[in-house]
Amino acid sequence: MVDGGACMGRPDQCEFSQRLIFSALEGQPTVEIVNRVRAELSSCFACMQTLDARVQFKLAMGQACREAAPESLQIRISESLQRVVLDDLEITDF
Repeated sequence: MVDGGACMGRPDQCEFSQRLIFSALEGQPTVEIVNRVRAELSSCFACMQTLDARVQFKLAMGQACREAAPESLQIRISESLQRVVLDDLEITDF
């Protein structure tokens, strides 16, 4: 977890709470990690709400990604990928 600092009560502007929330969401969030971060942000209800919303979003996205796409969509994607000419793609590191 992040050492030092304190929550400034502004989740989108407070570097301390942003670092804590980011650390809680790295990889797969566990109940222990989220609870530890919630305890560190306990003096700021807005930051705890932000953390909870982001955890819920990450979990929902993870669940949605496990569901299989309809077969018709899979076929359309497969057909589109077959039409892609790899020589036309420019891949760069960001």
